[in-house]
Amino acid sequence: MAKEPSAREKKHFNRFKKKAAAIVNDSESLKNLLVKLKAKLDDSEKDDSLREKLVEYLKLVSRMVTNTVSGTYKDMPWQTLVMIIAGLLYFIAPLDALPDFIPVAGLLDDATILVWLGKCFREDLENYKTWEQANFSE
Repeated sequence: MAKEPSAREKKHFNRFKKKAAAIVNDSESLKNLLVKLKAKLDDSEKDDSLREKLVEYLKLVSRMVTNTVSGTYKDMPWQTLVMIIAGLLYFIAPLDALPDFIPVAGLLDDATILVWLGKCFREDLENYKTWEQANFSE
């Protein structure tokens, strides 16, 4: 079961939530976010199984946001999009509740927020996976 984020993590996350609400309708800002996410994922792929799971989850979320922004996927609720964008902003920010340069703790801090969001929006993620399999499976 996913651990609830700490008060400090929630405080920092709320800052990113405000930023996310501002960029959700700005396609250039969203595109820039996805480019930064891809770069961070490419750097993260080299490590352990926690990172592997996190990378797979973030790739799914990245596809979901990309397909939503492009208009290909139309079933993501706006509030889910804002929260996911906030989580991605939190993840790519080098300085959040626990800075990424702190070994292990920096990643666990990011993972806690992302796992919590995944739990909160599990149904939306499952709906997207079902849609993706129906529309892109070979």
